[in-house]
Amino acid sequence: MNERGRIEEEKRFLLESLADLEREHTAGDVDEHDYVALKDSYTARVARKISELDASPTGRVVRRRPRNIIGAVLVLLLAAVSGILVASNSGERRSGQVMTGGIDDGSVSSLLVRARSMGMSDIAGVLDLYSRVLAIEPDNIEALTYFGWYSVLSATQESDTTAASERLESGLLLMRQATITDSTYPDAHCFLGITFFRFLDDAEAATPEIDTCLSLDPPAEVATLVEGLAEQIDEALSTATTIGP
Repeated sequence: MNERGRIEEEKRFLLESLADLEREHTAGDVDEHDYVALKDSYTARVARKISELDASPTGRVVRRRPRNIIGAVLVLLLAAVSGILVASNSGERRSGQVMTGGIDDGSVSSLLVRARSMGMSDIAGVLDLYSRVLAIEPDNIEALTYFGWYSVLSATQESDTTAASERLESGLLLMRQATITDSTYPDAHCFLGITFFRFLDDAEAATPEIDTCLSLDPPAEVATLVEGLAEQIDEALSTATTIGP
């Protein structure tokens, strides 16, 4: 196994360890002190492995094809993201609130409504709103997922490659934490799959996320997009197998 393959294996092991830790904590098998210490350790180590992959000679970093990514994926995702938000989060709106505004009282529900209504029109503003939600509710599944996703998207607009890599790493970790917090929330799996494949050229890592996304019955708009992506991932895996050693 080459150096990059070794780092990939270590990264996958750490992500699996994070998931196992969360399950053990939920079952009461790990006390709070050990849980926090182990979680922080695993998270930091995953971030280092992602950095090593980005720095390796064959690494694919976020600066690769940023304009193509935005053109081919981001535009198509606008409608899909809107569909997910309306379908899965509309029940959180309070009486008198609308998707274009709402009661701005600093509550989680009002912050989420504002973030949904802004979408791609103001990524920095959306990130600020979701960070405020996480300050109130650290395990809010929507905020974890979308703060992570918009962090990834913001990386494509960053001219500083170091800052771009850091944003990408942060986004990946947030979305992974979302899947650990609630493995049945499709959005996080969908976005992780897209990030692994489109941003990191990692079809192998993308496959289980895309499969999980589709198994959780996402809205039709998302399913159509992701099914098309799944076909491209299968082709990439098939090609890699054909030309491999």
